[in-house]
Amino acid sequence: MSLLLSRGRILVVVVSVFLITLVVNTAVAQTVVVSPEYIWLSLPKAPGQVYNVSYTTSPMKVIIDSNLPIPDDHGSRPIKDVALKDIRHVEVTNGWRMVLDFNYQIPLGQVWEDEEVFRLEIPKTFANTSRRLVDQGIFYGHQRRADVFGPNVVNYLEIDLWYGFDVKLALAQDRLFGSEQVSGMAQRTGAIAAVNGAFFAGTGRPLGLFMIDGQLMSEPYANRTALGLGPRLAVMDRVDFEGTLFLADGALLTTIQGLNRPRLQDELVVYTSHHGTKTNTNAWGLEVVILDGVVTEIHTGNSTIPPEGLVLSAHGLQRESLAGLRVGDAVEMSFALSPAWDELGVTQIIGGGPRLVRDGRLQVTGEEERFRDDILVGRAPRTAIGITADHKLLLVTVNGRQPHISVGMTLNELGNLLIELGALQAMNLDGGGSTTMVIRNMVLNLPSDGKERPVGNAIVVVAGARPLPE
Repeated sequence: MSLLLSRGRILVVVVSVFLITLVVNTAVAQTVVVSPEYIWLSLPKAPGQVYNVSYTTSPMKVIIDSNLPIPDDHGSRPIKDVALKDIRHVEVTNGWRMVLDFNYQIPLGQVWEDEEVFRLEIPKTFANTSRRLVDQGIFYGHQRRADVFGPNVVNYLEIDLWYGFDVKLALAQDRLFGSEQVSGMAQRTGAIAAVNGAFFAGTGRPLGLFMIDGQLMSEPYANRTALGLGPRLAVMDRVDFEGTLFLADGALLTTIQGLNRPRLQDELVVYTSHHGTKTNTNAWGLEVVILDGVVTEIHTGNSTIPPEGLVLSAHGLQRESLAGLRVGDAVEMSFALSPAWDELGVTQIIGGGPRLVRDGRLQVTGEEERFRDDILVGRAPRTAIGITADHKLLLVTVNGRQPHISVGMTLNELGNLLIELGALQAMNLDGGGSTTMVIRNMVLNLPSDGKERPVGNAIVVVAGARPLPE
């Protein structure tokens, strides 16, 4: 604990601080207190002594000049602090100088002084935000901020869903398997703005729930959080999947475990033309080709997928479920998502996670949604999406892995940022080197790879045909 005088009152600092006290032959000692949020500097004043404070921003320095000697501890003092690098006394013509070197840009400090003491208070935690209009109903925000763990650069889009814009999903190269830069998808779709979207496999295939224009591309994984979009609509919840296969007479044949993904043991996976022309499965299954609801072919693996049909691919116990089917048999399938967002008019769904904010409160559900430590632990570049109470959509990116520029955020820090920006609901998206924001064909963040990474999918904002609200 340390005591400081400020504006005639005593400040009691109970947080952990780094305290430097230099005792000199004056009535008051030189004191530097480094706390997580502030730096306090106190210097004694001799009769007639004047202190002047100036700043440089590249590199960041706080310079204190005086007409009389400043107490000197004989050289530079390295400081073990995230913001303050060291304190130096340097020789200058016609005076004395003290320099505080910083690792990154900070705001201007505030000065208090009387006849005996000069005091300077420098904030280390701050958020400087600028906003500009991208289009009617869309604002772009840029934030340069620092917290107790270091600096960060934040970019965000605030989209009023009541205006004439469609927020949609795009696949890399317009297919389930492939990779493409977000800027390429934005340009190809004529998007005003875009961010990277869902987690994806090395092949580019989305990992988890993905629906474009009402067509389900892949099913949810681990009941993870997803975002549903429709005309003037955004909803967020954990989503479950139920797939069923019926015979023509309505009798239940079996359940379906997956859609357009690798088939695992004892599973039945459905492959549609979104998967490509082949199932790319091994020979240890049973595959039934369906066209217009009728069985047309039966194979063991790597079947050709009809452009207007599908393939049922079964393994193990599920293979036995399909063993009775013959060419010419009629079957029906049902895919159901819970909640039933289709009843609300949702046509685009992107799975992400974990949940960050529920009903305006921080709620990170990483373990419940079975995320691994590479997502859950540590500070990283991040992409997130949020919904505000007044029907606005927030698309947020945080730069990361750039020491002294932008260190990235933990999931808890990201959730608190979304709450600060007004999110009532929010979830995490793919991050790391994938984190990208594009506005009018310009990449606005600094990707941690040093260049824009090709990704599997993106969220794009395009001009819609709906009239503006009255």
